[in-house]
Parts: sequence; C-alpha cells; structure tokens
Amino acid sequence: MPDIRVGDANVYYEIHGVGFPLLMINGFGSSTEMWSPFWKGLAGRLQVILFDNRGVGRTTAPEGPFSIRTMAEDASGLLRALGFGNAAVYGASMGGMIAQELVLGHPAEVRALILGMTSCGGPHSVPISAETMQRMRSSVQALPGMGLPGTVRSAVSLTGSPEYLRMVYSPEFLRDHEAELLDEGRKVRYPTSLMGYRHQQEAVMAFDTYDRLPEIRVPTLVMAGSADMLIPPENARILASRIPAARLRIFEGAGHGFTRERMTEATRDMLDFLEAVGVPLEGAMGTDPPRPSAPIPT
Repeated sequence: MPDIRVGDANVYYEIHGVGFPLLMINGFGSSTEMWSPFWKGLAGRLQVILFDNRGVGRTTAPEGPFSIRTMAEDASGLLRALGFGNAAVYGASMGGMIAQELVLGHPAEVRALILGMTSCGGPHSVPISAETMQRMRSSVQALPGMGLPGTVRSAVSLTGSPEYLRMVYSPEFLRDHEAELLDEGRKVRYPTSLMGYRHQQEAVMAFDTYDRLPEIRVPTLVMAGSADMLIPPENARILASRIPAARLRIFEGAGHGFTRERMTEATRDMLDFLEAVGVPLEGAMGTDPPRPSAPIPT
C-alpha cells in the first residue's frame, strides 16, 4: 500500500501512466476509489497522481478540525515528497477549492490549473438552493448509522445513496446508469468516516478565495455542468471572471458529475487545454493507457 509521510499525515497515493505529472484532487468525502473513471483516459497522455485527502480513504492524520489550506499543504507536500518540481493540477468540487489554495500558496508548483464543478466559497459564491440542501441532509440522514449515538467513527459512502446520485447526475444520465453507479457505491472498500465528513464540511464552510483570485497567474480552465445542483454553474462564471485570462467550459445539460456524464468531451477538453498551454503530452488521444510507473495495489 503506497503512502508517504507529509507533515503530520501519511498520505495514500497512486501513480498511473507516464509523462508530465497531473495531480488530481478529489472532492468532498471522496477517496481515490471514488474517482470518475475519466482519469483513465488522461493516464494515456500524462502521469496521473491520485491521492486521498485527509479525512477520507487510506490517508491517516491526527484527529481534529482542519482547513482547505491544510489540505492544500498536504497536496503540495505530496508533490515535493514524490520529487515533482511542478505539475498540472485538476481539482474537482472541494478538490477545486484545495487546488485554488495550492496555486495561491505555491504558484511555482502549478504549471496549469483546471477547476471543475467548484467555487470560490464565501459570501460572493452562489450557494446551493434551500431545496437541494434539504435533499442533501435527507440523503445523509438516511445513510446507515447516521443519527444514532456513538456512530461518529462509523464509515459510510454517499455514493451508495440513490437520492445523492440524483443530485450529482442529470435525470437523462441516470435513466441508463443508476444501477451501475449504485453497484459501484456498494463496492467501495474504504468509505468515509462520519467524522471525516464533518471535518471536511467545516473546512468547506470556512473557505473563501474571492478577493485573492486575481493573484492566480497560471493558465486556468474552469469547467462546470449547466445543471449542477450541488455547486451552481454561476460559480464557474465567477471564477473565470476573477482569474486573469481563465477559460470557461460549460457542459449543457450535465450535472455535478459532468466528467462521468460527458467523459469523452471532458477528457478531450482538458487535454486540448493542457497541450495549448505548453504541457507536454504522451502518445495520442484514444490510445490505451501505458503501464503504471509505480506499482498500484489491487
């Protein structure tokens, strides 16, 4: 099981593919095994680094509250510990918040930035609707162990909740894929502890980069689904308008999980952007991913 000491944490990571490094930072309550499989298409052209944020999966860290900036320092420390001077960075949802703090705190470590389904947080962001918030609370409360005394250390996976999936994906996509997604959720081996969810939620609620966004000077692509219920797409427009020369890509009709709904398009757009800003790519689009450059456990 590959993990590496970063500050006060042992960070679990995987490396797939060869070539220029792409650090992928996952979202709220999600570990490496919960990534949308679109990353496999990227691993044919880049060296993809996946890892578990503190609070989820197989990364271990001291118990207690932490911030988005703390998780950004974990990501920065992982890059340094692995010997990468800099990398392209893709942050999804909460991972996009971590990516913003990473580039703001360590700009030399980020060659190019991709922000997906995320926001700047704080009072300038567009919040989740009251209806969706209630649906989110209901889906969490319906998970096994929630609401029972003494269960803060038990582990659950939101990906196993049909109601949660209906907030992540469009109805059109779920008509054909809901059973498949629920089956994937049932197979998660390292679900998130309730305490992990709590600390990550607290970190998200305290996050705000609006005033600092103009300080981001690396090439940036902002992506979102037009039907995103969890992080409304207006947030992508705010990010793109505040980050100098940022590019904006909206996937019409797609939900929060646009990298799954529009996998081919999202992969192509990300690779086209990275190539356009000078990130070297291996091979050609559509080729099979090469063998991992480091052993990955099964």
